Amino acid sequence: MSTIEKEKNFNPKAQILTLLGNELIKSPVMAIYELVKNSYDADANKVDVKFRDVEDIDKAVIIIEDDGIGMTSEIIEDVWLEPGSDFRKPVNKRTGEREIIRSAIYNRVPMGEKGVGRFAVHKLSNQILLITRPQIIKYKKNSKIIESSKLADYEIQLYIDWKDFNQSKHLSDVPIKWKIKRSLDDFRFKDKSGTYIRLSNLKEVWTKGMARDLKIQTLSMLSPKVSENQFSINLNFDNKWLIDFPSVNKILDESPFKITAFIDKDYNLDFEYTFALKNNSEIGTRHIKDDPQYNQNIRGLVRKEYKSILEKDEYDDSKIEKILSEFDSKPISFGGILIELNTFDLDISSMRDYTDSPDLIKKILKDHSGIKVFKNDLRIYDYGSPGNDWLGLDLERIQNKKWFSNNNIIGYVYLDAETSTSLVEKTNREGFVENQDYLNFYIILKTILNEFATTRFVDRNKWLSFNQKSNKNLFDSKVSNLKTLLDSADLSEEDTKRRLIDEVNKLEEKYEEDKQILLIPAGVGMTASVALHEIEKLIPRMQETVTEKPLNINKISDQVQELKQYSDGITSVLRKGGDKPVSISECINIALANYKLQLKLRKINFELEFDDLHDTIKCDKRYFITIAMNILDNSIYWLDAIYSDDKSIFIKSFKEGDSTCVLFVDNGPGFKDDISDLIRPFFSRKTNGIGIGLYLIDTIMMKYGKVDIITETESLIKYGVPKKYNGAAIILIFNKNQL
Repeated sequence: MSTIEKEKNFNPKAQILTLLGNELIKSPVMAIYELVKNSYDADANKVDVKFRDVEDIDKAVIIIEDDGIGMTSEIIEDVWLEPGSDFRKPVNKRTGEREIIRSAIYNRVPMGEKGVGRFAVHKLSNQILLITRPQIIKYKKNSKIIESSKLADYEIQLYIDWKDFNQSKHLSDVPIKWKIKRSLDDFRFKDKSGTYIRLSNLKEVWTKGMARDLKIQTLSMLSPKVSENQFSINLNFDNKWLIDFPSVNKILDESPFKITAFIDKDYNLDFEYTFALKNNSEIGTRHIKDDPQYNQNIRGLVRKEYKSILEKDEYDDSKIEKILSEFDSKPISFGGILIELNTFDLDISSMRDYTDSPDLIKKILKDHSGIKVFKNDLRIYDYGSPGNDWLGLDLERIQNKKWFSNNNIIGYVYLDAETSTSLVEKTNREGFVENQDYLNFYIILKTILNEFATTRFVDRNKWLSFNQKSNKNLFDSKVSNLKTLLDSADLSEEDTKRRLIDEVNKLEEKYEEDKQILLIPAGVGMTASVALHEIEKLIPRMQETVTEKPLNINKISDQVQELKQYSDGITSVLRKGGDKPVSISECINIALANYKLQLKLRKINFELEFDDLHDTIKCDKRYFITIAMNILDNSIYWLDAIYSDDKSIFIKSFKEGDSTCVLFVDNGPGFKDDISDLIRPFFSRKTNGIGIGLYLIDTIMMKYGKVDIITETESLIKYGVPKKYNGAAIILIFNKNQL
């Protein structure tokens, strides 16, 4: 015979339990947390975690005791001693999905789901004494209704020395024994159920720093929504290590910026925002609630970011379309999300405006900053732990000053444990498994954070301006201040004073000249980047067309014409400029040609209504094309973020008095902010937006007239805008330096 078939079962060494304990549980703090979760799942009202003689390693013990329903002898044998048991969340053999078995008394969704939490005791000590007295609960037949509940007439005592599980023995060679006591005099739990775990021969010396870290983590193990009479964790070190330990709740009311956001399973957002300064009422407050501009469906925004990530990961177009089609048809797999965020600004003058205890705020932020995640009552680690900036806030802050740092925020994300089973915890308790559901969860949070950051930025700038911090370093302001000082200065020689002012005026003129020069490369960069992006997509299509047999002459001709439009768009802004008469309709059509493919793919239509009698304005052609492309780019972005069968942009030119006007209106979500904020440098509500587009437009239009937004429906009707266009409306008014 040429083939020999052999068979053998796995026969692990006894040491595997110790190895698993060390590898699966990353720290002593997480080990304590795993034991706390077991108490929660056992319907405890409280769990006491006591450290005794902790400064003497030979005598030190850790005691974890709860008042839950305890464990029966059968559970000890069939569950506790069977690592990996799916006792609390069994897998449905038909669907392959985990089923939720809620707790008997408080109907809690179990937080332990992999049957590995018991390895926590391996991480902490070499010896364990477990004592438990169960509550015997019986249900009505085929029902979850409790028929009877009584205290067991026995108590179980189990002792394990992990040193017995050494490398020389197989796991099956090390028996676990336990006692079932029936004499009430010998019971620890004489009149109630519960579980007592005593850990001795600890594996490491506990220090004051470790104790305080455990206290910090203990304070954040439970959701802020949990009251003490529901479930409490009582931590006790038999010394003075935990004296003077402030709670997070002491500072949350003082945070200047707060939001509460709820996203339901269908992506409908309910957004509430508050800005208020306790010690400075002069700056004013702002409260956003029940505002239809904010309470919108965000599926489109999430989809847009989702698509961007898929493209970055180089999925082919058909695969992306399939994934997005599935995304469009399904609700959020993990149910609704509740988000609460509080941010703080830590410069001295700002803190003076909102708190009388700046040192306390800094101390609490040092220990508790970050965004934590909770499923029902308990936390999902290690989101929001020190150093875990899992949402990339610090990087956002570096790239755009509208953002806040991870160490300036205290935030909470709440999930329903029963509906969020698709978000699966990693076995090592370092967050969720990073699958498609997690990616969606991440994108939703980033979308809400961006909304908060942008809304907050408006009030933060007003606050800084009030405290005279935002503009004192601007060049324009410095020049103006210098001219005022010179004008009021008591200079004996009038001629010297005049020459000094003349020099300052020359400096100001040179600054304005340089600023105008810099607008040209900014405009060229905008136009070229859009055109080159489209050319990059067009070339593979052209390559595919020329290999087709027979060659489709019409198809390749259309593609060559498309390539010419893109190259014309680039050359139109590279040619030498200067203010001269230009055609409004010609420039608009050049701008639209650069977005031809984007408009087609996103199914966005456009309507043009030009006044042939007033089609000419005097300006730099490069500037006007840049302006038009920036406005179109914004409209396309926001129209792509909504679900509609009729997405469209309306562009109209007309004469009003002595001014020539160009109006751009779309039927997207519209503006949430004032024009003063929209034209501020680096202000953008786009995810990853740079925030210079409208600032660039405003800067250019100062030379030729002005730019404004229209928010009143009556004004749009007056200008003859079709009724369906009720989104963002921008009007360019050319009334300076014209013909």
